[in-house]
Amino acid sequence: MGMLAAAITLWLMFSLFLIVPIAGLPPVVARVAAILLVVELVALLTWSFGLEGCIEATCAPLAQAAGIAARTDIPALAAAFLVLTFVQLRRTS
Repeated sequence: MGMLAAAITLWLMFSLFLIVPIAGLPPVVARVAAILLVVELVALLTWSFGLEGCIEATCAPLAQAAGIAARTDIPALAAAFLVLTFVQLRRTS
């Protein structure tokens, strides 16, 4: 379930980054979406490469923390950002 949340986060943030100019949203929305996209990618790569060839559960605490962030924290932050963006969009329409 965690990897699904990470994949959906990547897809939604990239889609939002592409849609912002077309929809006429403020450029700051595209910047925040791009930042969330990059942070998610870095967290996923840190988790993936940090645990590669690791047999013990305690061998890479930074990689484990990045994995938790990539699967739970960043998707929750991206969801909150999407909700706030849509609320702002509805108020300005």
